[in-house]
Amino acid sequence: FLLLLGALGLYLYLRGHLAQVRARRVADPDAAPLDELARAGSDLSQPHEVEFFLYFPDQPAALRAARTLEAEGFRTEVSREGDGEDWLCFATRDLVPELGALRTLRERFNRLAEADGGVYDGWGTTVTSGGPGQ
Repeated sequence: FLLLLGALGLYLYLRGHLAQVRARRVADPDAAPLDELARAGSDLSQPHEVEFFLYFPDQPAALRAARTLEAEGFRTEVSREGDGEDWLCFATRDLVPELGALRTLRERFNRLAEADGGVYDGWGTTVTSGGPGQ
């Protein structure tokens, strides 16, 4: 009986611990997409064209962000966002999608966007196998 009780206790502990780990990963806006890429078969050791989305209340703010990011080696486009009033500064760069680097970029983009009343809305990329023909 004690062995069964101990096994049940260990199971419940591990189940709770794994749930906490999963919750932290879901709450991490950079780790979750990396997990999805890995599950989709993307070779995370290879460069990907990563897209970043910064939204601003007006065109001059979006253009200032674009100029700043271009000076840092990003390719950018500025456009009106759909039917809304926001302006999108769409930035891309080829890089190996590594968690530490993406977190550093998130901090950088949050500061850049907030300085002009905007918001950074994350990043995305496509699955890259890194094999022949890629």
